[in-house]
Amino acid sequence: MPSSKTIGQRLFDLFKIVLCSFGVVTTFYMVIELTYFLSVPDYEKLERKSRDPWLKTSWALLTNTALVSLFILQHSLLASLKIKDAFEVYGMKMIYRSLYVITTAGILLFLMRHWQTTPDTILWQLNLHYKPLWWVYAGIHFLSWVIIYIGNICTDVTELLGIKQVYYSVFNLPDPNLRKSAQLKRLTSHMRHPSFLAFLLIFWLYPVMSLDRLLLANILTMYMYIAWNTDERDYNYHKYQYERKHFELESLHGY
Repeated sequence: MPSSKTIGQRLFDLFKIVLCSFGVVTTFYMVIELTYFLSVPDYEKLERKSRDPWLKTSWALLTNTALVSLFILQHSLLASLKIKDAFEVYGMKMIYRSLYVITTAGILLFLMRHWQTTPDTILWQLNLHYKPLWWVYAGIHFLSWVIIYIGNICTDVTELLGIKQVYYSVFNLPDPNLRKSAQLKRLTSHMRHPSFLAFLLIFWLYPVMSLDRLLLANILTMYMYIAWNTDERDYNYHKYQYERKHFELESLHGY
């Protein structure tokens, strides 16, 4: 760190580093829990039948709707321009992503911990004891998660987690977003996380489709459809970048 910094600035840098580190750790832990939550059925909970199924199911759906709504509210509120502008006005732009991922991880962990199953109403149930079916299911979910993970890494995972912003701030470097093209900023504002299809497969290709999982799949699918509003200009830019990278790789192999 530059020696010209005051004690207050050094303490603030330390705060930013600690906050960013905490965000990275909680995000990785949340991702592991989320992968398990979305892809591995909890058969123990599904076997717990209740004496009053209508009351239990109604309360479970109400609770789960509130949990998903809380996540959508947080995700949408912190992504709004007013909140982003407020962070910039008060000189806190460099910790915006760290706070964003910490609150997202916290709410998703809270959602998963308090999620209520509806074992009395099952729409379909696949027999994963049948090995070929299990391999198909596991293969599709594994491939979907790989696509999502690799996609996030390729879209600059250090920026997504807030690491780059804190690093540049601590060493008094220019805002890393200044180096991005207007087309890339436009694309990421319309589609922050890949991939839409992979998430759809994870949500809907589930071996035990109870009412609570149907609720989760429906709400998150609609939310993604509304929030991810890519258009032809985004597609053309993405296609151009893909073709450019492909040409560069072919040129390297030529040597």
